[in-house]
Amino acid sequence: MATTTASSFISSVILQPIIVAISSAVYSSLLSYEMVGNLDWRPIVICATSDVLVIAADHLKDQEIVTGTRGAAVIKRFTPLARIFLALNASLLVAALSLSPPKATLFTAIFTSPAFLWTTPLDLSRIGTMLKRLIGANFSQEMDKARKPFIIKRVPGMKAFFSGTIRSCGVFLVVHSALQSPWKSTHNALPWTIAETLVWSMVNRTGHCIMSDVRDYDEDKEAGVPTIPVLLDSLLKTRMILTVVHAAILTAFRHNPFIVASSCFAIALVWILGKDTPKPYFRLSLHSQSIFIVTYAVLLTCGLI
Repeated sequence: MATTTASSFISSVILQPIIVAISSAVYSSLLSYEMVGNLDWRPIVICATSDVLVIAADHLKDQEIVTGTRGAAVIKRFTPLARIFLALNASLLVAALSLSPPKATLFTAIFTSPAFLWTTPLDLSRIGTMLKRLIGANFSQEMDKARKPFIIKRVPGMKAFFSGTIRSCGVFLVVHSALQSPWKSTHNALPWTIAETLVWSMVNRTGHCIMSDVRDYDEDKEAGVPTIPVLLDSLLKTRMILTVVHAAILTAFRHNPFIVASSCFAIALVWILGKDTPKPYFRLSLHSQSIFIVTYAVLLTCGLI
């Protein structure tokens, strides 16, 4: 692992979570507008701060692994700052949840739990103990040998699946529960519909996660991480599949110019970005949805649509 510097620590633990949170804030703002015709700060804050807490906590945990190396002094120096940052976001989250219906808290907990447990080895020994009692003690030695910590990240394709589902369904349920809006919105926000927005969002975020795996292809293959590109054993096949999926979204929602433009942009990035591309450029992939939502908001504000 590379030596941690002050800039790399701040970028990983503070700046990157904020950049991801911006995309969630933009997306939840669109959903809020589609549902009730205005922006409600509560679901926006819930979604944005949840992203910050999940990503910052995960990155801080990764940074602390290098304790004992030359980067240990940097980590020790900036960890209090990171904890203050986490505490501020946690306070905002609690404030937003306290002013929202209980369902918002429930859905927030449900959809953030997998992210907090993403790289945590889960001890399934209790289940094993129960099984031993059911099938008899004769199998105990075999079960002890077979028992291994369960890590969500190690399940093939799980990262992309969880990210896409949380981005689409998770954010929608949080926004919907916070606003207490009817399942069928009476607000007309053409050319948007909630169902199309959810499908587009799921495909977009899943595609971005797979593109991140394209970036880390060599490292993941060496470490045995079962990402989609590693399982396919081909970056070309991965790009072709992503192109087909984005093209399908483009075709299905061709009446919405913003989804069409976003899908075209995503397809272009699929072929432009690669494993040798500097990581900052992958933020374009992350915001391939946000850019066009903001464009829609600007045009709407200016009365051009």
